[in-house]
Amino acid sequence: MNTFRPDIPSTARLYDYYLGGKDNFPADRELAERLLAEVPEIRIAARENRAFLQRAVRYLVAEAGIRQIVDVGTGLPTAGNVHEIAQKIEPGCRVVYVDHDPVVMAHALDLL
Repeated sequence: MNTFRPDIPSTARLYDYYLGGKDNFPADRELAERLLAEVPEIRIAARENRAFLQRAVRYLVAEAGIRQIVDVGTGLPTAGNVHEIAQKIEPGCRVVYVDHDPVVMAHALDLL
């Protein structure tokens, strides 16, 4: 497993920053701001991506009858996670989260 390095920006923490989260570090914020200077739409894109994920989960569970979901590239926990949306519609729905980022893993273990 990779070693946690808060001094090296992480994709998951950049995404967290763009969503207005708190689980990011100075290195992440610095890179995020540099990227925003070049691509100002990146924050909007992250939020739209999150909104799409939530709509897709609602559709899959409520309309398509899906009861098992694999979330690949989970990222850091934030409001409206896949299991929260799915289980609000169907309490028996199962969700498996998959990510390679050690920070994401640490957060997942902390939540268990």
